[in-house]
Amino acid sequence: MHLRASRLRWPEWLIGAGGVVLLGAMLLLPWYQQTLVSGPGGPSYFAAQKVDGWNGLAHARWLVLAAVVLALAAAFFQAERRAPAVPVALCLLASVLGAVASVWLIVRVLISPPGGREIGGWIGLLASAVIAYAGFASLRLEGIAQVDGPAEIPTVSPAAQGSS
Repeated sequence: MHLRASRLRWPEWLIGAGGVVLLGAMLLLPWYQQTLVSGPGGPSYFAAQKVDGWNGLAHARWLVLAAVVLALAAAFFQAERRAPAVPVALCLLASVLGAVASVWLIVRVLISPPGGREIGGWIGLLASAVIAYAGFASLRLEGIAQVDGPAEIPTVSPAAQGSS
């Protein structure tokens, strides 16, 4: 395995950073604030509870996790592979899943949050949008790294062809 940071272009750096930030926001930061009410049979007590992205996104957690895995895999395989086939396919999939996760998080964070909004949801929404944008931007760039390019192309001079 030959990882080279020189093979990473700016979109791959951005897609990798978006994947790390989205994973960190999902597991470490609060996304929602819910109010819990005590049971019947006595006075009602209210307690505020903050919920992280992993526990707050019951159905979308796997979608967001797949977007994170594909984003990190796209950056890893771009740094590891000389040929662009695998990294391009992973960037395409990460871009699509990042866009789908962004739409889902727009619904869950902006339109209908299950309780009060917290900072983790905003950071997660921004990171999923970065994954979608960086995957698309990576697809728009052409070529391979200079170190992986072919050596000098041999040429034949016209004088050498005429002497035979």
